[in-house]
Amino acid sequence: MTCVAIAGCKSGAKDATPTTWNLDCKTAIQTYLDTADMKWRGEKEITKGNNIVVDYVGRLSDQEVFDTSVESVAQACGKYQAGRDYTGWLAFQVGAGQMIAWFDQGVEGMKLWQTKTITIPAKDAYGEWSKDKLVAINKAKVPEADKYTVGTMVQTDYGQVFKVYEITATQIIFDANHELAGKDLIFDITVKEIK
Repeated sequence: MTCVAIAGCKSGAKDATPTTWNLDCKTAIQTYLDTADMKWRGEKEITKGNNIVVDYVGRLSDQEVFDTSVESVAQACGKYQAGRDYTGWLAFQVGAGQMIAWFDQGVEGMKLWQTKTITIPAKDAYGEWSKDKLVAINKAKVPEADKYTVGTMVQTDYGQVFKVYEITATQIIFDANHELAGKDLIFDITVKEIK
């Protein structure tokens, strides 16, 4: 990852470009889904205000995974991050605004160990991709501008991640859209705890 000097930068951010499924990835996801939903479900249903813990597989389609809390899926799909705690899963309070609204709404009514697949339209996830979020910066204001290439991911001190969209003779044009803007998100969610 390269850094944008105009706003400062942090090192160590990962490129979150989706990885195309291979047979191992597809098998890992199917194995996870087949085994996750076979366990005891209990009686209690999730409602707003519950603190819950879930596992998830985040996909863009039947061919692309962008993130997961399931270690075996992460390894098979090229999304494994050394140092990430895959035993911690994802904890949040339902309805508290900590998650994308559709994710929050999607878990309501689920029971312990139930697995459910929800699809979140782009407009309700990270929004539609917008040309208005392209930012052109004069190359003279970007240190080591000659090292940038189209597709290079950069991160500012504020945690914002941009992609180099285009390079002209005098400018570098950065895409300030979220990397998942314009994409429908598919989540396979398994409830691990209801507190």
